[in-house]
Amino acid sequence: MKVIWVLENIEKNYNSHAYYIDSKFNVLLLLASVYLWKKNHRDDTCVLYTDELTVDLFLKLGVLDFWDKVLPLPKSRRINKDIFWAASKVEVLGQQTEPVILMDNDTHVYKPLKEHLDLNKVYVCNFELGKGYYPTGIDNIIKQLSYKARWKTESVNVSFLNLPDPIFTKKYTEISLNMMEEMTALKAPNPQYLIFAEQLLLKHLLDKDNIEYNSIISTYWDCQNQKWEGEHNRGLFKYPEESNTIFFHYGPLKGTIKANKQIFNVQAECTKLLNCIKLPNLDLSMVKNV
Repeated sequence: MKVIWVLENIEKNYNSHAYYIDSKFNVLLLLASVYLWKKNHRDDTCVLYTDELTVDLFLKLGVLDFWDKVLPLPKSRRINKDIFWAASKVEVLGQQTEPVILMDNDTHVYKPLKEHLDLNKVYVCNFELGKGYYPTGIDNIIKQLSYKARWKTESVNVSFLNLPDPIFTKKYTEISLNMMEEMTALKAPNPQYLIFAEQLLLKHLLDKDNIEYNSIISTYWDCQNQKWEGEHNRGLFKYPEESNTIFFHYGPLKGTIKANKQIFNVQAECTKLLNCIKLPNLDLSMVKNV
């Protein structure tokens, strides 16, 4: 099966002030993500879509062969990636003509996961409760979109995504990218509009088209209150006692670890990741920051 990672370096966006690969921690999270997947799913084809900056660095580090294939990013549409910084993931998905799994660069799978999945169904990372967090139909920008719907506030997290039907994938990505283009023209101010067009839209289309979908984590993420709370019966593993032994998405924790040096030892985290990928002596001196 084709499993894809997408990395586009955007020098300054809403969430960052440097290239993604200017951080040793970021680089190691990505390398550990593909290493762990291949370790547990040896027959899959792992593909990285990325830019020349990343290819150049990974060639110098000697780690480009972590992936079976490395492909260029598709031509970017008229989207402001300072706000819609994850648009390249959707652009890559729009190119796919076969069933695929999309992995975020900080998603780690510690044990075989596919044996728990029905690969004919859509899987997401987790379900989200988005009331008070996601824009709604009364939002001035949402009201001006050409795609009209009765928007709800429940969403899905796509840090892991199994998409078995390329026809549906094409439909979803085309609507999503059109939204991002329109929101760019409307001067959308923050990445809440990105996740609206990426995550909330996906759940809307799955429900609208009566497509069955499940989640890896069976615990809801409450976006507004920033906590895991409540269970549903369409997930595989309860958070954290079950899920963290098999599957972990760093998400916002990535920034927390780097920002709170009194609580977290980032260098120790990097050492763990180096040991995870069996390269304890990998020279990362050319990467600027921890």
